[in-house]
Amino acid sequence: MYTELFKLCGFEPEEIERERPRIDKALDIAGIDQSDIDRAQQRVTEFFDTELVAVRKVLGIYLKQFLDLVLSREEGKKIAYTTFPPAGRLGLAATLASEEVYCHAPELVVDVVMGQIFGKINPILEAAEEHGLPPGIAMCGLNQARVGAIVKGIAPLPDITLTSGFFCDQSPKTDDLLHEVYGIPNTFVDGCIDSSWDEFPEIMPRRVQYQAKELRRARGELGKALGIEITDEMFHEANKRYGMFWFGMQQVWEMMRNEPQPVSAVDLGLFYWIISLPERRAIQDGMKAIGTLASEVKRRVDEGKGVVEKGAPRVAWPLYHTTDPGILRMVEGLGLSIPIINFAWIAPREREAVKSQYTTPEERGVESELRWGAYHSTSGLLYRLKETCKAWNVDGFILALTYNCRGSFALLIHKKALEQDLNIPVLALECDCYDSRDYSAQALRTRVETFAELLRARKTA
Repeated sequence: MYTELFKLCGFEPEEIERERPRIDKALDIAGIDQSDIDRAQQRVTEFFDTELVAVRKVLGIYLKQFLDLVLSREEGKKIAYTTFPPAGRLGLAATLASEEVYCHAPELVVDVVMGQIFGKINPILEAAEEHGLPPGIAMCGLNQARVGAIVKGIAPLPDITLTSGFFCDQSPKTDDLLHEVYGIPNTFVDGCIDSSWDEFPEIMPRRVQYQAKELRRARGELGKALGIEITDEMFHEANKRYGMFWFGMQQVWEMMRNEPQPVSAVDLGLFYWIISLPERRAIQDGMKAIGTLASEVKRRVDEGKGVVEKGAPRVAWPLYHTTDPGILRMVEGLGLSIPIINFAWIAPREREAVKSQYTTPEERGVESELRWGAYHSTSGLLYRLKETCKAWNVDGFILALTYNCRGSFALLIHKKALEQDLNIPVLALECDCYDSRDYSAQALRTRVETFAELLRARKTA
């Protein structure tokens, strides 16, 4: 039934046989039948570069994450669901604390597996709309995937939810809904976002100290609910592992400066979501897959192979899509190179070894995230957008922003500033990287095609 699909996604034959009872059970719970398997094989072949061993392996990691998620309660795990944007270091510390803990954001696993691979995310989103997150009022697709997966029994009820409130106010409200309906305990990590427009890149100590206190309190509540102790050493190790994933991928993104663009942004997006919220499978297999990817990308650079023509206009893009790989494939198919995604790149100033005034692992983790800009403020995100455009010398920016996102995006402010300050064309493309029911690659194609012609004309001139 599914052997060829799982081989396509990096599973070895003996691994499939060993995992067959778990696969059978998980697919049955998720309602995956033969037609879904057939569609998944077609989608994986169409959208992903399975010539690359690393891409097949990372697809396999997602499928393993999916099995772990669906079967976590049945296999006796204590379960904690984090959210995205994550308190990622704390979630990873909980994972490191015990083999008996399952700690991850179910919405990311469900989006990639049920969305990108199986093309079956819509029924899950619709289930959420029928159970407290109605359509038409800008509900986040990630939160809908979270609720819908629980409603449909794909994600078991957790022992606790660990919810970030330092970037998005909709995630805490969603987990509060889950608490009221299912009685799930939750712990929130809040932040202090009252910064002046010209504050960034400075970071007010009160912001670091407040959010770090929130993390330390949540650490205690999370450990108590899971029956584990999350020590300072575990948190330090989580910070270290988190950094290893991000810096490991930087060597790959830096090779995307070469022309022609060696690999598709669709394939790199799979790695981005893995390192954004690493968990047990990422720890076991993720770094090896990243190393393999780096070797394969370098080989393509050396051979001069690419996914778009050499000299194609280069555009920056804000964030990889979780559910629909067809969007970025469409953009590249129109002859635009997407060498960098704004949220993926670590700027040189962020890589510098900074002598921190902070001593606790929570404070250092918060300081690192605030230096990134996007979690700092609207002006911090604008600073980062400009930094990305200048460092990568892009010909234009497609601000394909998630219109149901409640974060620090200010579309028209950012568009105007990039055009005036950097003199580059900006296309404000209304879409949603977590939910593509209201648009499609074909619906967006005309606008992107026109923008591509504009960029080619400017580049020629």
